[in-house]
Amino acid sequence: MIQPLKRGDSLRVIVLWMLGGCAVVGPDYQTPEPVLPETHGSASAELDRSAPADADPVDLVVWWEAFEDPTLTELVQRAIAGNKDMATAIQRIAEAEAILGVERSAAGPRLDLNGRYRRAGISENTQFGLFPGQSRSSDEYQLGLASSWELDLWGRNQRILEAAGADLESRVEDLGAVHVSVTAMVGDAYLRLRENQRREAIARTTITTLEGNHETSTARFHAGLVQELDMLRAQTELESSRALLPRLQLGAAAAMAELELLCGLEPSKLTALLSPTADTTVAIPVPGMRVGDQVPADLLRRRPDLRSVERQLAAQTARIGVATADLYPTFTLLGNFGLLAEKPQNLFQATSITHSIGPSFSVPLFSGGGVRRNIAAADARAKQALVAYERTLLEALHEVDSAARSIVLEGLSLETLDRAKTSAQASLMKSVALYEQGLTAVDTVLDSRRALYSIEDARAQARSATSRAHVDLYRALGGGWPGAGSAPEDE
Repeated sequence: MIQPLKRGDSLRVIVLWMLGGCAVVGPDYQTPEPVLPETHGSASAELDRSAPADADPVDLVVWWEAFEDPTLTELVQRAIAGNKDMATAIQRIAEAEAILGVERSAAGPRLDLNGRYRRAGISENTQFGLFPGQSRSSDEYQLGLASSWELDLWGRNQRILEAAGADLESRVEDLGAVHVSVTAMVGDAYLRLRENQRREAIARTTITTLEGNHETSTARFHAGLVQELDMLRAQTELESSRALLPRLQLGAAAAMAELELLCGLEPSKLTALLSPTADTTVAIPVPGMRVGDQVPADLLRRRPDLRSVERQLAAQTARIGVATADLYPTFTLLGNFGLLAEKPQNLFQATSITHSIGPSFSVPLFSGGGVRRNIAAADARAKQALVAYERTLLEALHEVDSAARSIVLEGLSLETLDRAKTSAQASLMKSVALYEQGLTAVDTVLDSRRALYSIEDARAQARSATSRAHVDLYRALGGGWPGAGSAPEDE
């Protein structure tokens, strides 16, 4: 940060102004230029290599369209229109606009219309008493205009407007950050909903099969073909699978409630839209496009939260100049024009006119070090804003690399589970055939069925995790905000 002028410099600044120059105190803002790596990291590079080369890149502004799921697109649109956090962010922009207008007004001249009536009484019990013929009571009527204008010799008002303008721009970027966050939260909650619904469907299919196994075991037991232990084990497996349903239904209900809250809707308003029908297979959507070429420098342009803290840094830098201006004299032009009379009928006569005009000044001489401490505090706040900017950028880089790593690793897990499912299906078919021939116990069938269910359940979770990792990557790259195409302006 540029150091504020010392007290001994005040005279030189005043002389320069008297010779025709004006000074703007405080440091001029310079946009940070952080040193960034050329790529996001090894995980991101591996993700780029694994993506289909002929696939179209995702449009990050509307990343949800990459999932090709009309329901997800509708939910995002509802959230954009009805989310309460977005509505609050919009009102904060309106507040910042109003504050900027107030500061612009305060920087210009002021004109007030004043009026007053006063009735006064003079005490007779003083050494002066009353003059001969003077009334003990008197009336006074006054009407006038008062004007004032503080000259912005040191750029104080300019710095105030810079700070207010940067605050407004930060609020706009805050809206973008909420936009990015809300759309990502909708995507994540929707995928968790579909995951729980898919897992519930898998569990119900397994339960139906186990019910058949239980009936078969019961019939074979009563026919004396198997021991009672086979029937009891089949019943135990069936009830254990049934016990999983409430937990999955609770997870789906929680995700649906989160979506309703994100969309600004009352409970159960999305039930009809999101509940699967009996003849519909629940699918977990996956994006069908590649991420595209991304470099760390893109975060400076696209992520609104990073742009917001950069604007906060600009505002705090300008406020150092506001605090520094308190070291120097203030000059104000004052003017008054009015009417003054003891009787209302004489108020608008030419002889009742009063006026005054002239400059005033105030020179700070002693404040116990308060002014310089205020400058030091403003400088510390600016340094805090710079640290917040650096931290936000560092977090963004890690978020991108973490999401990319999750996509790669979850994808590998899903490929492994696909191969395991093929083996588990073959194992189940073989065990059922042997059981029906009486060549193996029911335990073998139940173990094979349990293994296949576990793999199918894990596949659903891995598929959801892969899609959710894509959502995390889109959010980390600043996707979901229409205003993410322009770089912040240097002030």
